[in-house]
Amino acid sequence: MRKLYIFFVVLMSGFAVAQETLPIYQQYLLDGQFLLNPAHYGETDDVVINGNYQKQFSKLSESPNVQSIGIHANVFDRVGAGISFFRDQNGPISSNGISAGAAYFIPLSDDGERKDQFSFGTNVNFYNMSFDYGALNPQDPNDPLLYEGNNNIFIVYANLGLQATYKNFFAGASIVDIPLTNDIPVVNGIEPSPTKYILNLGYNYILTEGFSLEPSVLVNLNTNSSKLVDFNILAKVYNDTNLFAAGVSFRTANDNVGSQQLSLSPIIKAKINKFTFGATYNMGMSDIQSYGGNSFMLSIGYNFDNFINSRGYRYR
Repeated sequence: MRKLYIFFVVLMSGFAVAQETLPIYQQYLLDGQFLLNPAHYGETDDVVINGNYQKQFSKLSESPNVQSIGIHANVFDRVGAGISFFRDQNGPISSNGISAGAAYFIPLSDDGERKDQFSFGTNVNFYNMSFDYGALNPQDPNDPLLYEGNNNIFIVYANLGLQATYKNFFAGASIVDIPLTNDIPVVNGIEPSPTKYILNLGYNYILTEGFSLEPSVLVNLNTNSSKLVDFNILAKVYNDTNLFAAGVSFRTANDNVGSQQLSLSPIIKAKINKFTFGATYNMGMSDIQSYGGNSFMLSIGYNFDNFINSRGYRYR
């Protein structure tokens, strides 16, 4: 009975993931904000490379996993640009996406360190999902549903975003997964991902020189009338070149059926000169985790000196 339960959970999880592009975990807390909001392209003077690996249901041998990697930089005056790739493998379901776009920045002060700025950006996501029927073991291998030829889905999405930082406050809003093709709700059994509306707000409260607390909240709404809310707190110790942070993220969900607490996730991250690293462990708060296990995410990155725009960011 337990194996049957696990199979049902994983199967339902697979079909749920098949309806979205890049799943949202804690990438935005591990230097991957640009993956969820294109307004972050080129937000610093460096060329930033960031990669993430997410593993779900760690007790299962073929559990879902997501990989993403992206690069972004200030490329001309106040213009930033970026490109990213992700792959989401979930049993017989494989999803891939390539996003590319740009952002424009407006300085809100003359501090010379780009701490106070506003930006808006957009990108296009070329998304493909495939279903490997060969990975199935059907009771009737001659079932005509296995040979309909609908094992690939290709949809082009647009994403829009804006963000601002000012006097240690930061906020952002993005509209993600706006379908540009196959935009009718269901065509030949193909349904685009629900459009997401992502809002975040936080404040970096400096307690003393080199030590601060950063509370923040992220709200993820979508056109399927469901809502995810993350409550985050990070404690940071830093100097001019290095940073270490530790904290926790608490996720809740709400839809037409009801509300529930999904996970509690300890987080650590560090920056040593140009090298960045982060990790989070998602401790599930439902019965599913007792069978399938918890999940974790690892992040690694590097900030190169800007060899693309040697003139630097233009303040005036």
